[in-house]
Amino acid sequence: MKIVYFMTPAYGHVLPVLPVVRELAAKAHKISCFATPAFRDYIEKCGAEYREYGREFQTLRLDEVTSDLYVLMDNLINLNEKLYDIYLEDVKAEKPDLLIYDSMLSFAKNIAYKLKCRSICTVCTIGFNLPVCLFSNIATSSVPLVLKHGGGMRRLIRQDKRFRKVRGLEGFKLIDLYMNTADVTLVMTPYRLQPLSWTFPKSVHFVGTTIKEQTEMLHGAEYEDYDCYISMGTVFGQNVNEMKEFLELPGMREKKIIISVPSAPDWMTAMPNVRAEKWVYNVDLIPHCGLFINVGGVSSVYTAMYYGVRQISIPAQEEERYNARIMKKHKAGFYLKKYDTEKLYNAVKNIDRLEPDRCRTIIKEADGTAEAVRLIERHGLET
Repeated sequence: MKIVYFMTPAYGHVLPVLPVVRELAAKAHKISCFATPAFRDYIEKCGAEYREYGREFQTLRLDEVTSDLYVLMDNLINLNEKLYDIYLEDVKAEKPDLLIYDSMLSFAKNIAYKLKCRSICTVCTIGFNLPVCLFSNIATSSVPLVLKHGGGMRRLIRQDKRFRKVRGLEGFKLIDLYMNTADVTLVMTPYRLQPLSWTFPKSVHFVGTTIKEQTEMLHGAEYEDYDCYISMGTVFGQNVNEMKEFLELPGMREKKIIISVPSAPDWMTAMPNVRAEKWVYNVDLIPHCGLFINVGGVSSVYTAMYYGVRQISIPAQEEERYNARIMKKHKAGFYLKKYDTEKLYNAVKNIDRLEPDRCRTIIKEADGTAEAVRLIERHGLET
């Protein structure tokens, strides 16, 4: 089977699907993956062909645009319109048996529709649909977003509707910009961790995570045991002084701590119990930690669940807030709506109340790699 796979070139979108790519290649399927240079080695080590996106995608800073849903909407609509025109003829000439694409890439869904090509969408977060959005923090946050950017949002929707009409495509669906669908959609989340799972159509499958295989494929470093691992991204940067106060508290000075931070402030290097690293290999480090303080990214949350590590999440984005709420519901960790030194310290002191083994069982019983490959082959080889 010949497969073309359009990936969103961000670590949280590529790494979870690499085990699926590797397994498909091992089963003699010819698979070509579009990504950016940062992911070339990963893809080629899986036995797949690396295909490089043009500069349109390489200049997009995904970590910056995803923090604001309106900015994300603006970027995705304009990017997807450009990429549709660029890659339509490539796919037409390639004549794949199956087109696979990431949930953020509606241009690939449009290409599949135009060429009447079988398609599968991969989703590396929880699944989103109207009920999930209405009964989550996303609905609350959408009100001020619409009030602030309503005119711009209407302009973008009119723009995309015109684009689709001129090219003879399906009508505009706002949800496709954030949670795309295909003939078959594979969500890399266990069914038991998916909110309102029964509200999705039968074409959406909650296959589970690929963390078991990621631990085999993505090794990069050896780590000692640590009492606490902190990886908070922009939340750390916005609260540097407060984090200093937190780390200087008596209960924290006694702990062996490792922190992932792009540039360690001078005060941190003077702390003998703290190790600062620019880059950390999560699959290698998390099993060696007693506590993981993060921003609620789905890969971080699920990896900690897989190893039964207690967590505290302080999210910066809407999707991260939803992941943190799920984590809290299943007693795998504590969720702080915003950074607060006193609340964070209290959470650290109460981590023994958490029950991370409950989620460990849920994660391990859902083999996302095997189920994803089974569904891809079944759909791609149907006659």
